[in-house]
Amino acid sequence: MTFEAHHAEHNHHRRYQITLGRDLLDEWTVGIQYGRCGQTSQERRFASPQSDAVRAVLRRKLQRRLSAPQRIGCAYRLAAWQTAPGFDAAAWLPKDALMQFLSQR
Repeated sequence: MTFEAHHAEHNHHRRYQITLGRDLLDEWTVGIQYGRCGQTSQERRFASPQSDAVRAVLRRKLQRRLSAPQRIGCAYRLAAWQTAPGFDAAAWLPKDALMQFLSQR
């Protein structure tokens, strides 16, 4: 999932990308890349053998993006969505948060 927030008056052009998967040890991983659009981004990775721990990370990160209008003056919008064939994203993502991002398009 890729989210972007743009506010021309404040020169805010931010990008936030979340990648979910499994590593070579079969642990769940969340990769997060963030930064200014068009620039080199920073990256953070989280891993856990328990899917609930990874779901909690996803939930916290999505809730933080939803609070962007109060913090930076503009909302993040869903810019791209990619899933592997057969992957059920609905089981991983909080539906209320996802619906809020979709309504901001």
